[in-house]
Amino acid sequence: MRTTIFAAILLLCYITTTSSSCHKHHHGKTGCEGVACTAMFAMINTKVVGADGKSVVLEDAYAQRKGNGDIYRSQQPMMWYDSSYVVLDDGYLTKMQNQTDTFYFIGKKGGVEVVREPFAINADCCHVNKLSGKDLITVK
Repeated sequence: MRTTIFAAILLLCYITTTSSSCHKHHHGKTGCEGVACTAMFAMINTKVVGADGKSVVLEDAYAQRKGNGDIYRSQQPMMWYDSSYVVLDDGYLTKMQNQTDTFYFIGKKGGVEVVREPFAINADCCHVNKLSGKDLITVK
């Protein structure tokens, strides 16, 4: 009996917490007012390797939006544990809700641009999504 009551209380707390924490309030004329989003934080990643297949460590990496020239540097670590780089993430969402654009992933090493790869990216009311772009970029 106690187990059933405890499980019911946990379920009620979970439902209450997740439904209120997932609801994002969007303002403006994006068509997203009142839309409930998941708490997931979407990221679009790519790996950069040399001709030998080994991970390339870039000194600087960022995305540049083709439509307006915006530069975006993720607040996430520049290189992840699996040697991938963040091209774009939900931190840029408010600037492109319900839009599609091309972003160039730019990587520099020794002050020289060694990577410039296009990614077609769109966003809905909640998350950014990759439409096209390389999962693995090979530099010379």
